[in-house]
Amino acid sequence: MAGRNFFMARPLRIEYENACYHITARGNERKNIYTDRKDYEKFLHYIGLVHKRYRIIVYSYVLMDNHYHLLIETPEPNLSRMMRDLNGHYTIYFNKRHKRYGHLFQGRYKAILVDIDNYLLELSRYIHLNPVRAGILPKPEDYRYSSMPYYAGKKTSPEWLNVKIVLEQFGNTLQEQQAAYKGFVYAGVSVSTSPLEDTYANSILGSEGFIEKITSKFLREKDISDQVPESKKLRYGKNLEEIAMVVMNYYDIDKRTLNKRKVKSNKGKKVFVYLARKYTDNKLSSISGFLDNSVTPTAISKLVSRTEVELVKNRDMRKDIEKIEKLLFDKGINIYHVKT
Repeated sequence: MAGRNFFMARPLRIEYENACYHITARGNERKNIYTDRKDYEKFLHYIGLVHKRYRIIVYSYVLMDNHYHLLIETPEPNLSRMMRDLNGHYTIYFNKRHKRYGHLFQGRYKAILVDIDNYLLELSRYIHLNPVRAGILPKPEDYRYSSMPYYAGKKTSPEWLNVKIVLEQFGNTLQEQQAAYKGFVYAGVSVSTSPLEDTYANSILGSEGFIEKITSKFLREKDISDQVPESKKLRYGKNLEEIAMVVMNYYDIDKRTLNKRKVKSNKGKKVFVYLARKYTDNKLSSISGFLDNSVTPTAISKLVSRTEVELVKNRDMRKDIEKIEKLLFDKGINIYHVKT
């Protein structure tokens, strides 16, 4: 069920010149999207075609039975058109060849915007280790349908695959680079975590500075659909800790006071809950937990509704919230965090 929601949720597309993406797409109902060698090779053929048509740079890839991973760069802001072309043409081919109808892929593809300076190597290794982690074979360079054989020097790279950028970071001669990169990939077998675990709001993978640059330039104050996972986090860049800090400082209270059960006389708590719902995607249960369960999720929902009504008549509370919002969004205060 979790996997289904992950791919059905409306994704965010952040497109600009020279953007780098980690892309995944999975077969509908997790069914295979490749059945034999001809299918795999046809998909790679289409990658070559979109490389020429859209001038994309392909750094690494792996095609598994029911999904694929791509690490690409788009010199032009054309990710959506390129992916519609790639998945669309392959679906037409696959359905025609296998005499089937309907969707081949499960929902929309997922494209995570990547800070290439900090995550290119880690993601390349992660992609190449997919067949090993799936138990298909012990040596990633032996998997035919990935870019690893080209990185290891077992095959000559196709014109559309760029292995040079990564390999140049591992030595002087090509042989040194290939051997060192292979060692780097093998060292990742013992690493239990995925670099994708650092993804911010399901959309951006990078340093704190990279995330702030992207959100400021492309997302803040933009019309991001509420269907996009963690849309408020992307739009506002706020979390519960940040809001609580500003509210407590404004009212000169501590966390213990914020957690007191009585809400009626606890202005800070009321304002915190209102702002937490306005500027974060946290569930009611998460806000309740943050307040040490001193107010139930149901009560939080009712409290927000009452506060919205009260704000129409209560001028002092409106002024308080306006001042707190100004503090919360003050550019001079470093309140943007990668993890919550």
